[in-house]
Amino acid sequence: MENSINGLLLGAGSSYELGMPLVWDLTHEIKRWLTPEKFKLFNHNWRQQGTGYNDIVVNDFIKCLENSSLQYESILGYLETQFIRNGPYRNEYHYLYSWLIEIVYTILKERHTRNVSYIQKNIRFFEGFKSLIPNDRPLWVFSLNHDLMIECLSSYFCINLCSGFGREIVSLPKRDFRGIKIGELQCQVLTGDQLENSAMNFLKINEAGINLLKIHGSLDIFTFRDGKDLLKFFPNDPSISNWIECLRSVNEELIYINNMSKVKISNEIAYADNQGVMQFLRRTILSGAYKYDQRMSQTLPKKLLAHFRENLNQVSNLICVGYNFGDSHIDQIIKEWLVFRADRNLEIVDPGRTNIPPHFSHLSSQIKIRTLAFTDFLDEVGGIVRPRREKLEKELANWLRKKQFDPNKKDAFEK
Repeated sequence: MENSINGLLLGAGSSYELGMPLVWDLTHEIKRWLTPEKFKLFNHNWRQQGTGYNDIVVNDFIKCLENSSLQYESILGYLETQFIRNGPYRNEYHYLYSWLIEIVYTILKERHTRNVSYIQKNIRFFEGFKSLIPNDRPLWVFSLNHDLMIECLSSYFCINLCSGFGREIVSLPKRDFRGIKIGELQCQVLTGDQLENSAMNFLKINEAGINLLKIHGSLDIFTFRDGKDLLKFFPNDPSISNWIECLRSVNEELIYINNMSKVKISNEIAYADNQGVMQFLRRTILSGAYKYDQRMSQTLPKKLLAHFRENLNQVSNLICVGYNFGDSHIDQIIKEWLVFRADRNLEIVDPGRTNIPPHFSHLSSQIKIRTLAFTDFLDEVGGIVRPRREKLEKELANWLRKKQFDPNKKDAFEK
């Protein structure tokens, strides 16, 4: 076989050092904000407007919030389960699931927009990332995250980035609170036909850079044209601040004004196109216990999972960073990939892991565990020896990162 070809599979831990939350961080943040008392008040107000949830659904959801053993994806999974069971309140559970997904989206968006300076200051510690990119082919990055950290990394280190979208560019109008056009946002398009026919526009052999496939959706990827196509927003000048400003603008300046108020739809963006006609963008982040399950409908096209399976075969050494091996659809594909060839290898980079995941134990001869933080691993790969001052700065950044996040204030690491 040729020399080992690296690929990356990124979980939540890979973005932790740039300020993104781990699963339990995000869970605690949700539960601090969405207390049972606050949810009851929300539901009271919704009922005053003629909507709201039945008391049975309300009390069921509150039990989930009060259960300290349930992280947010488990709560979402429970709501999905109640929908699948086809009981009398199945639609209410579905609406509640969509509302909670929007809360997750909003928190992750705020982690970007409120912490630009933290990201800009600490992204330099990812310098070793450049060493993973070969000169004669792209590096495959398969991300389970919804954040824009790879976009920021590629901008900071001037790395060519391709997310598989086509050559079609669409401009959507930004508007102020009066509905007056104030600018435009650019986005790439991936049509449903391109996706279904395996015609994603990735970098090929002899093209250096990153091929990025976001398997569970992204903050900046939406469905449009009646859900048939995908679009991904991008800034004209791809700097870190501009990527994050683009994310802010998408959520605050793509709007439709009716009776002097912004039209609000759960987990969607309603906006006025250039003719003033209302259009819709649906958020694509995929979370819960039934990702890519045939029993559940999802905004994100299921064909994306097939693209992960197909393109993983271009990799001989998969480096999994910050992934807890808790998604069965992902784990099954990795196992099949390892089983197919004995010379394929899996490196697990996780400072808190000491053992091979039990369901991978039969493949242990092909698996190596690296108990390192992502930036330490990248330093090792890149042969980077940091001076004492930078080591202390990293330690300080990590200490600040661990400070408890208060949703009513700025992050502990935002100055």
